Amino acid sequence: MYAEQQAAYLNSYETGLDKGTLKTILEDYWEIFDKDDAIEVLSDLQNRNQDEYLDIVYNAFEDRENYVAILKSNLPDEEDVFKHYVEIYRKLSNVVPELVEQNVFQDFSAIKNIRDTAWNYGRGAFLSRCCYEAGYISEVELIEYLQRSHTGLRNYCRTWKEYTTSYIFGRAIWGGSNNDGMIQIADDLLNSEKSPLKNKIYL
Repeated sequence: MYAEQQAAYLNSYETGLDKGTLKTILEDYWEIFDKDDAIEVLSDLQNRNQDEYLDIVYNAFEDRENYVAILKSNLPDEEDVFKHYVEIYRKLSNVVPELVEQNVFQDFSAIKNIRDTAWNYGRGAFLSRCCYEAGYISEVELIEYLQRSHTGLRNYCRTWKEYTTSYIFGRAIWGGSNNDGMIQIADDLLNSEKSPLKNKIYL
């Protein structure tokens, strides 16, 4: 979906983007200037999917009468860490009703398992292609990264519909409202006759 948003190729290692656009994405958006930066950012986008504390935040969101006790009892005492997860809880309160109203998913139970993993793995997959074109990772490293992403993602999302839902949810948690464009991209990828995902259900 990140590739579609950038009007990049969907089914090749190369993105088809010009050097100026690649430079903007890597350096301005992600602060990737060399191989070390690339590995750090790409690894983080995979590793953040194993965040055990998100389950605590999700449980608190489903039990809002007791959310304070749930968060205080189960999150780390460090002030900055606690604030980080409380902020995610607050974003859920804003984002979930809006996405339900837009029919991205029916209720929060649809999100608990898939979480925002597609948002993380999907951006990582696209960024790895950009890093490959910039010469920061080799083709072998790109293939290995994409394979790890695919394997990791399948622990959460089994279908392309779950993937697009997870991606939109993650983007909404990150950026708030105004997800109409991303919802349209998801619909096009799932239903357009020209989409490589047309008639494909499972990842």
